[in-house]
Amino acid sequence: MILRAVALLTGIAIAPPALAAGVSDMEALKISQKHCVMCHAVKPTHESFSEAPKKISLETVEDLKKYATAIYAQTVQTRAMPLGNASAMSDDERTALGRWLKELP
Repeated sequence: MILRAVALLTGIAIAPPALAAGVSDMEALKISQKHCVMCHAVKPTHESFSEAPKKISLETVEDLKKYATAIYAQTVQTRAMPLGNASAMSDDERTALGRWLKELP
């Protein structure tokens, strides 16, 4: 019992500050802007796309909320997106985005 308490306290003590707090809408949008909108935009900038794959645009907080289930599955659970992790999404960014998605009403 004491060992579990020490482990729990140690984990909390060494948790990065960014992951210890809630994630704001703007932080989630910033992650999307950095890693998603080059493909998932009304007018994608990625040379491989003339329109957003599956017509899913992730340019606004409202878009992120609308597609929350798919984003969580593709980006957090399976890590399939970004495709080939071409934009180098970090584990911390995935965790933050996942936390934000899980906190949605």
